[in-house]
Amino acid sequence: MRSIQGGNNLYKLNKEEFDAIRKEAMGFAGIGIYRYTFDGTVLFMDRGTLKILDLEDKFSETSDVAGKNISELLNYIIPRGAFREKVRKHGHVKGLEYPFQTLGGMKKWVIHDSYLVYDKNLNEDVIQVIIHDITDLKVAEELLEAEKERLTVTLRSIGEGVITTDIEGRVLLVNKAGEELTGWKQEETAGKHLSEIFNIMNSNTREKSALPLDRVLKTGKNFSFPARIFLVSTDGTERLISGSISPIFDRDNKIIGFVIVFQDITEKVGLEEELLKARKLESVGVLASGIAHDFNNILTGVIGNISLARMYINSEEKACEILSEAEKAALRARALTYQLLTFAKAGSPLKTPASISELLKQITNLVLSGSNVKAEFFIENNLWSAEIDTGQISKVISNLILNARQAMPEGGTVQITAENIFSGKEQHLPLKPGKYVKIAIKDHGIGISKKNLEKIFDPYFTTKQENSGLGLSETYSLIKKHNGFITAESKLRAGTNFYIYLPACQKDVAINSEKQKENIVTGKGKILLLDDEDTVRTVTGKILNRLGYNVDFAKNGTEAIEIYKKAKENGIPFDTVIMDLTIPGGIGGKEAIQELVIFDPEIKAIVSSGYTADSIVSDYRKYGFSAFIAKPYKLSELSEILHKVISSG
Repeated sequence: MRSIQGGNNLYKLNKEEFDAIRKEAMGFAGIGIYRYTFDGTVLFMDRGTLKILDLEDKFSETSDVAGKNISELLNYIIPRGAFREKVRKHGHVKGLEYPFQTLGGMKKWVIHDSYLVYDKNLNEDVIQVIIHDITDLKVAEELLEAEKERLTVTLRSIGEGVITTDIEGRVLLVNKAGEELTGWKQEETAGKHLSEIFNIMNSNTREKSALPLDRVLKTGKNFSFPARIFLVSTDGTERLISGSISPIFDRDNKIIGFVIVFQDITEKVGLEEELLKARKLESVGVLASGIAHDFNNILTGVIGNISLARMYINSEEKACEILSEAEKAALRARALTYQLLTFAKAGSPLKTPASISELLKQITNLVLSGSNVKAEFFIENNLWSAEIDTGQISKVISNLILNARQAMPEGGTVQITAENIFSGKEQHLPLKPGKYVKIAIKDHGIGISKKNLEKIFDPYFTTKQENSGLGLSETYSLIKKHNGFITAESKLRAGTNFYIYLPACQKDVAINSEKQKENIVTGKGKILLLDDEDTVRTVTGKILNRLGYNVDFAKNGTEAIEIYKKAKENGIPFDTVIMDLTIPGGIGGKEAIQELVIFDPEIKAIVSSGYTADSIVSDYRKYGFSAFIAKPYKLSELSEILHKVISSG
């Protein structure tokens, strides 16, 4: 036995021991042994090595390799001279892992354990190598790494937040969406407990909550987040979230950690709440549509008879004053009908380009006139105009300014701000992207509790005994019909802010602020009145007679067509026709005008309806009408429209 001194290590290797190592190596696939001198001459190479080096086809016997230089057989990537000197100095170099390319072009990975040994035939130290083929292992590792990379990319790409933890709840991974929602970066979370980065609280009680990791660990089942949970990010942003926590099992079905998947549902919940409000308003609209026709016909009789009575008596008489008060009350009832009709499913605004700036000032000053509340305006220069129904948006502004006034019984200031904005996804508003005029109305009054704030746009909800509870519901519905949005913020004893968003238009317009004077215009001519209500026909007929007109009547469209044609054929045609739009169970004005226009293209017809926002009303000329008048009739409006239509060429 020969002792070989190699550095600080002593190796003792004789032939028997070498043969034992060789035999053992031959028993394992992917292991080989070879020996070479310090100048690179191969002394021995077994079949295992030939297989690993892809040399089996080139050298049939291991003895054929002897005498070859190692550089001819093995493409090392390590410095050969330096490596051999290292073996000489230390007596061994173990665990050297490197890739190489075989002479046949195959890429492989191996591990070398090199030893300094004594060759008795040469009477000198040589290098003996045990070589391990780890190509399959490396391929598996590469595949695993690629799979891990794909998983990482996938997790970072999905929209839901994902956090994984170990069994103690310490964070292992946070994906990109999780970073954005929590405010924590992946590198900042290492070793932190889930409760540190996943800050959640109950949206109703505002109390901090924690995910039940112990419960999931005990049951091994998924746990879904309760409703109305807020996730608070590092910058204080609160988001409503939904999600679940699930256990992670190893191959032995043992829980080794948890995965939390969650998503931001703030916008979704907001849209659902808006849809719920819209459905509530739609139910009111069904009711409003049902009663509108009959109620307006009744009011037409009441207001018409009052107007008629006033025409017969001296304006200085006491009875005239009493009738004026009765007429005011009836007109207030008409206004209530129009409020109800706001909710009607078929209702649509009569939009024209209008100046929001002028409208805000006009209506605000009117509502606050004579009160102890003053207005402050902060209106952006060159504020965009908007396509609006001026009457409806005036009502919106009036409702909100009146609310502000009532919220400050001791007096104060209401601030009105208007600005141009562009709406996009970043605003989280339920609006189509585009240009909008944003209006903010802020008071410093008593405020609204959080509980009531969620209900303020509900039909008939009110905290004021003297109110009907339709004001804010009407406001909400009107803004919705304009493809806009309204929302509110408030705290008790800290005031209330209302925010309105209206689609902007490009046209520059101004509102005519001159109030039209009410005049009663008499005239001459022959009029056909189509209406199914006896009361309406009677009182309207008397009014028309009083204004100087001759009147014939029709109860339905079929009768009106027959009467009109007969008069025309007899040479005594009607100067105009007033046609009720809706005739229950029969032909109304919409159907009758189609036949009459064919018969007489020059016909002058006035459409009449209690549905002031009916789609026909907004484009009556398209259907063949010359004008529109709303029920119940106001005497001055009726007289002026008749004069205008009959006198037109």
